[in-house]
Amino acid sequence: MPSVYFTLSAAVLAGFASVAQAQTNITNNACADGSSYDSCNRDVANKWGTCVTDCRGDGDCMVDCGCTAHQQYINCMAETCWNQVYSCEYQLFVQQYFAVCPSAAEPIPFWPAPDNAPNRCSCDLGKVLQNTLTARKEQMTCMKNVTDQTVNEASSGNLANLGNGLNIANQATECACCGASASYSAAWEVCPDTVPTLAGANLWGVFFPGDLPNLYNSIPNWAWDTCDSTLDNLKCQDIGFNDSSDKFYKPGDFPKNGTSTLHNVAGTVTAPPSGTVLTWSQSSTSWTVTATGYDAKAVVSQSEYRATATGTSTDFPGRRM
Repeated sequence: MPSVYFTLSAAVLAGFASVAQAQTNITNNACADGSSYDSCNRDVANKWGTCVTDCRGDGDCMVDCGCTAHQQYINCMAETCWNQVYSCEYQLFVQQYFAVCPSAAEPIPFWPAPDNAPNRCSCDLGKVLQNTLTARKEQMTCMKNVTDQTVNEASSGNLANLGNGLNIANQATECACCGASASYSAAWEVCPDTVPTLAGANLWGVFFPGDLPNLYNSIPNWAWDTCDSTLDNLKCQDIGFNDSSDKFYKPGDFPKNGTSTLHNVAGTVTAPPSGTVLTWSQSSTSWTVTATGYDAKAVVSQSEYRATATGTSTDFPGRRM
């Protein structure tokens, strides 16, 4: 049976399909090759619509259509609108891609934007999302460790070491509270001057749905706003969470909210950041994309902000169940 995540994603994709042509909210006059950008987007939108229709209501099929469409939109950007790939609009689009496509995996072209890149978003949205996805992975590993320990003790007959149900629930609560804290905290830590919801504080609800199978069923009446006492007496690093880029704020202990909206900082991307040819892949599919609308001399001179999206892909586990 399709998971709760798949059912939700299919519904979301159906809504996205109606606005697919404007997938990044970047108008053609902002792109290096505007007319080709429009044509590319229209072609993707038409194929997406046909794909969804051919699914005849099958949720998994519709999710796959959405994955493919988002990947092809990224190709349109790399080919014809490479001068806008560090912008808030493109970074938000990649955020959307991860939200609707369970198989989405790093590396993604031009994401996150390099530090000090021209025309980049005022908030490093890519880093916020990376922290959220990492927190989710760590949370699910933490939950699995609790479950595995319980099963191992029971199967070996060490019932005296098994503990009681309350202890198991407390351990699972620790996993849930640390995962939630890491996700929420990223927006305040990475983008302290930005309105938290614009920075990605609301990503928790997308990537950590409370009814995700096998995630919270060991925790009776769990809620984020009850995590103060849990986090008071716990170092999340001790149960497997990485603190290299995250604080672990408690529900009642967050810094003051930022007030700035998202905007693109000054600067112009004068040549394709990936060079003239970009190669990247997702799952078992690879693409080679050739950029258009550039000055050859500028391509040769631009080396500081390369984003070729090559390397080993890493899925964030637990989203396809």
